[in-house]
Amino acid sequence: MFRRNVRTLRLTEPQWRIYLAVWLVALAAVIGVAAGIVAPKLLQHPPTPTLVGDIVMTPPVAAPAFSLQDQNGTAVSLSQLKGRVVALTFLDTQCLSLCKLQASLIGGVQADLGAGVPLTLVVVSVRPEVDTPAAIATFAAAHGLRQPYAWLNGTKSQLAGVWADYGITVQPTAGDLAHSAVIYLLDRRGNLRVEFADVPDPTWLENDIRLLAKS
Repeated sequence: MFRRNVRTLRLTEPQWRIYLAVWLVALAAVIGVAAGIVAPKLLQHPPTPTLVGDIVMTPPVAAPAFSLQDQNGTAVSLSQLKGRVVALTFLDTQCLSLCKLQASLIGGVQADLGAGVPLTLVVVSVRPEVDTPAAIATFAAAHGLRQPYAWLNGTKSQLAGVWADYGITVQPTAGDLAHSAVIYLLDRRGNLRVEFADVPDPTWLENDIRLLAKS
């Protein structure tokens, strides 16, 4: 049998010092690179959540006051709803255009947010002669609107004053009614904070409602 001679590498003290210095320099370089990658990420702060509506009222604007009767014949005013976020919109149970889409959007948002978010939907009628309690109940069920909601009605003169205060135009057309499609969000102090036009992305609406619920 042959025995392989194993030679042990023996370093002198100066060689050990050089060897150790090289390793320390290499280790410092690795740590420096890692710190350069990781540290900025650790120091970054998450962006502050902000309202994302089409129009954000800064500073907040007091919502024009009104009092109308809901689908149950009960008088409802905005002042009664302080402490809750209010989604205010203007619909028509017989609408052939955006009303159905907007109502389905809001119904989906209500379902996503759940009962833990203090949200009340307020609908002001734009066609009082057709928005009967039965028609409202049918429309709400068809588009997933959930309690608490108040579908408010009154005389045309009463409603016209509310429409004007909120910049809502109403124009009769052949077989339908043309009107502004807007969703306003009021904060828990009764201030106008956000306006969405038409049928916004539901995540935007949910984002703003959640933020207002916390403020």
